[in-house]
Amino acid sequence: MNLLTYNHTISSLFILSGRLYQKNIIPILILTAVLIAPAFLIGFAGMSEVESIVFFLSVRVLEAGITLGIIGTAFGRFFPALGILRVFRSIILLGTIHVAILQYLLFITGVMGLTLPFPFNILIIALWLGGLLLTSMSQPVFIVEGVRGIRAMIRSIQLARGDLSRVFFVVVISTILQFIVFAVFFTLFMPEFNLNAEQNQSSSLPILMSEILNDPEVHLAIRWSQYLASLLFYPFASLVTGLLYFDLASRQQVLNVDKLAQFSNRMFGTSLSETEESDKDDNEEIIEPAKVEVIDPEQVDENKDK
Repeated sequence: MNLLTYNHTISSLFILSGRLYQKNIIPILILTAVLIAPAFLIGFAGMSEVESIVFFLSVRVLEAGITLGIIGTAFGRFFPALGILRVFRSIILLGTIHVAILQYLLFITGVMGLTLPFPFNILIIALWLGGLLLTSMSQPVFIVEGVRGIRAMIRSIQLARGDLSRVFFVVVISTILQFIVFAVFFTLFMPEFNLNAEQNQSSSLPILMSEILNDPEVHLAIRWSQYLASLLFYPFASLVTGLLYFDLASRQQVLNVDKLAQFSNRMFGTSLSETEESDKDDNEEIIEPAKVEVIDPEQVDENKDK
């Protein structure tokens, strides 16, 4: 199976992502831990507002890193976590952060739309959710096609519009799984509360919820759930997004496998032998044997006698 050109179904995208994640779990977790560590350290220092921004950007950069990992695995049969970190020491990291900042601005615009009066808030939220859906492949677009900034988001929209139903179902299923994973971790870390509010006193419910949300232990539970979900689930979600991009690009015949092989060789030192051999096999001319006359031995003997 070719990771880059295989024609996936929706189920095969998730199944193959799970197999890749299971097979390469150690290097994937190392890469994820390194990328989200800055947000964790900033939060540990007490700068919660900066932490949320850095965390969002780190998760988007992780999508770019996982895309690089898919390319390295496709040509080198291993997930090059250390090679990806070396690549991120170059200008490529600035490009991924640039795209991530644009994705963050899109996210914040939708959140601000919640404060608008009805029905403008519904319109803004609908556009916001559609934008998040259509631009979900911006990081793989930047890594593979080298399209920067806003053009990467526009290119993602073009790819998604080619098979909108597939993108919709993949993103929705991935989002639901994300909420389930977060809910499981949050349940494990959620502190116990003594809830004595009477059911008839509806006015006490908002006060009770406010106290719960402002509780330091609840904030700690949310933080641990967020980072564990990002460590264990976000790499899987990024694999799904990366494979979805390659699937759509291959279907639309815009994927140049030879250039990706050269890119992988340059970045991770993977071999080009398999690609070169396949090219040679394609270019070799098939030489048909010349027609050979079958000589009858009896006729030869008759000629000799004559």
